[in-house]
Parts: sequence; structure tokens; C-alpha cells
Amino acid sequence: MQRTELHFTIDAEGNIYSVVKGAKGGGCKLLIEEVKKLGQPIHESPTGEFFENEQGVTIHTKRW
Repeated sequence: MQRTELHFTIDAEGNIYSVVKGAKGGGCKLLIEEVKKLGQPIHESPTGEFFENEQGVTIHTKRW
């Protein structure tokens, strides 16, 4: 099973930068929709990994 990672960086002005690694296509979109709940995106740019074929993506989320 491939590992999916979310990387966040918060700069001095409070802007949040996020990168999704290990999720392709629809799986990445599902994760990004959750990340967007943190605030309005200023810029989005899919990586090459986004366009690769996804295989059996399952997303589990937990609400705090």
C-alpha cells in the first residue's frame, strides 16, 4: 500500500502552503477538498503525480 502524505508550511503572514504526496487523481482531489476547509485557496497547481493513473484509492478521514 502506498503512503499518502500531506505537508503544510505556515509562513510569517499566516499563509498555509500544502502539498499532497502519494495520492493520484481523484484521491488527491478528495484530500484537497478537506484541506480547502482550512481557508480559501489563493493558488492551486497540480503536480505530475496528480495525472498518473490511480489504483484502488481509499480515503479515510477522522473529524476531531
